[in-house]
Amino acid sequence: MKKISAICLLLTFAVTTFSQTMPAGADPAIWAKAVKIHKKAIVIDGHNDITSPLVDEDTDLRNSTTGKFHLGGDPFHTDVSRLKAGGITGEFFAIYVSGSTMETGGAMHRAVDMIDATYREVERNPNDLVSCTTADEIRKAKKKNKICILMGIEGGYVMEDSLAALRVMYRLGVRYMTLTHNVATNWGDAHRDEKHGGLTEFGKDVVREMNRLGIFIDISHISVKTMNDALDVSTAPVIASHSGARGVNDHTRNVPDDVLKRVAKNGGVIMVNFYPSFLDARTNKEENERSARLKPQMDALAEQFKNDRKAFDDAVRKLEDANPIYMPTYARIVDHIDHIKQIAGIDHVGLGSDFDGVPMLPAGMNGAEDLVLVTYEMLRRGYSETDIKKVLGENLLRAMAQMERVAGNRQISGQGSLKRIK
Repeated sequence: MKKISAICLLLTFAVTTFSQTMPAGADPAIWAKAVKIHKKAIVIDGHNDITSPLVDEDTDLRNSTTGKFHLGGDPFHTDVSRLKAGGITGEFFAIYVSGSTMETGGAMHRAVDMIDATYREVERNPNDLVSCTTADEIRKAKKKNKICILMGIEGGYVMEDSLAALRVMYRLGVRYMTLTHNVATNWGDAHRDEKHGGLTEFGKDVVREMNRLGIFIDISHISVKTMNDALDVSTAPVIASHSGARGVNDHTRNVPDDVLKRVAKNGGVIMVNFYPSFLDARTNKEENERSARLKPQMDALAEQFKNDRKAFDDAVRKLEDANPIYMPTYARIVDHIDHIKQIAGIDHVGLGSDFDGVPMLPAGMNGAEDLVLVTYEMLRRGYSETDIKKVLGENLLRAMAQMERVAGNRQISGQGSLKRIK
């Protein structure tokens, strides 16, 4: 009994680096090994939306966001201390631009605001953060015990149909682009907005130019036909920066098995999203039902507190707390990893949390500090240390290095350099 208590005490001390105590019911020996593996590994998260509140809300990355809430009532998941606690080496900040800009304009302006906010956070935190654009820079940052901040566009509206704008985004440091968000672009279909039957000819030119520059094609949010068209064209590995496996939960934001197989042949990586409604069909169903059921009350609260956003957010949280839905644990993330491993292979799966872009995380997870839980669950299921390190970051690094090699071989070509959609 004393021996077990001593082990637990040592583990609590050992994981202060990760700010995560051993979960109830966890095996102490497996937990200790998981912490050790996680600390040594290069950990890369494919998608983090903290950039939106950096621009829109009075927040920055220097102070702890634990227990604080976004405008809208969602809990924060990210700051410097929580990234460090999660053992993260590379974090892709999302340069998110809404599909509404197709009507309102201002997509590039919005993107520049978010890119500027990202660089300012690196400048504010020089002891902990560093801007990175290559696989080699991520590896060097690990050796220096720093966190690489990378950027990925979420929503091809940013281009405003101009390949010149795409090239500028590359020069500013962007290294992936999600071809759409939830609304189709003028050249490609979204997962719930299909207008073109996949990619148009100009959309295929976009993919080719991304290959030439060295920008990952990100197939999250796009339709299955658009996924397949992108894979038909791309000569470099593609990624899904924050999507799960449709074979586990049949949701349009997840990737079907036939595409998983193609991603494997392409050399790409599917980075698993942590949003419970994408992870689990029961949660998705209950969340949709709750939203419909509570809509009259939500509308009434919006009217009652139309001049007091904080009071509205507090009232919404209380209403949702009084109407709970099923919440899977963090183990459900590894169910998706298991499936992608089975269909595509262990070399083609990674992590794409969607921190600060989702209203809730699986039970047991609070934010970036809790990534070691995924390592623990993989180890508990029998994953080898080598395979765990692949999922945590090595797969993405391998794909990124290959993407860079493809770009290096094609940089001389300037074909299509002035193309704009007609």
